[in-house]
Amino acid sequence: MVHHRHNPDAPARRDELEGEGAIRGTARMEAFADGVFAISFTLPVFQIMLPSGSRDGARLGHDLLAIWPTYLGYLLASLVIGLYWVHHHFSGAIYRTTGHWFLLATVLFLTMIGFIAFPARVFAEHVPDPAAHPAAAHYWVVSLALLSLTWLIKWTVGRLRGQVDARLEPDYIARLDRHYRRMFFGNFIAVALVFMRWEIGLALSSLLVLWLVLPPETPRYIHKAPVVEGEEAMGI
Repeated sequence: MVHHRHNPDAPARRDELEGEGAIRGTARMEAFADGVFAISFTLPVFQIMLPSGSRDGARLGHDLLAIWPTYLGYLLASLVIGLYWVHHHFSGAIYRTTGHWFLLATVLFLTMIGFIAFPARVFAEHVPDPAAHPAAAHYWVVSLALLSLTWLIKWTVGRLRGQVDARLEPDYIARLDRHYRRMFFGNFIAVALVFMRWEIGLALSSLLVLWLVLPPETPRYIHKAPVVEGEEAMGI
């Protein structure tokens, strides 16, 4: 059973949410998540291998251009991981506490973040082969949909288990909820389409990724917005 404090401005208590273990702030979760994001963002570059088999230095430029699918895989992975990190960074201002189930949901989301570079590589490296386009698109679009699902699970668990900041306006939370649900349903419509017409499903999935470029709505609070942690001492 989830218990909410009567005064949303009051400090959170360790025993505030029954069945969640000891309630803590978000700092350690964000530090762990940032570490996973940093490693996931860095590893794809190691898949870009130097061209081998040619000892003709005059062909180096040609050989470097010939491995363009690996560059594409790196760019796709970096784009998706980077955009989700931006929104995860934003959500650090939305969540106020962490509990057992919310942390498990966060680990599930980070599992997909750590995996997404592989489908990006599979898709990119099969772009030169027209016969592989449907299967590569299926794999990439399904993987992006699963990533959006884990994001929605993380958000939903945090919202239902009381980890979202109670000082935020309920209407604002409802708008965020609708936004994340639209992203989820859009991705799964893309999955349905990609198995009928892979070009259409891939196009919709790509547009949904680019939708993440747009900034999230500024938080709206019931009363005065809290000062950003750590800025009080700086006088700003």
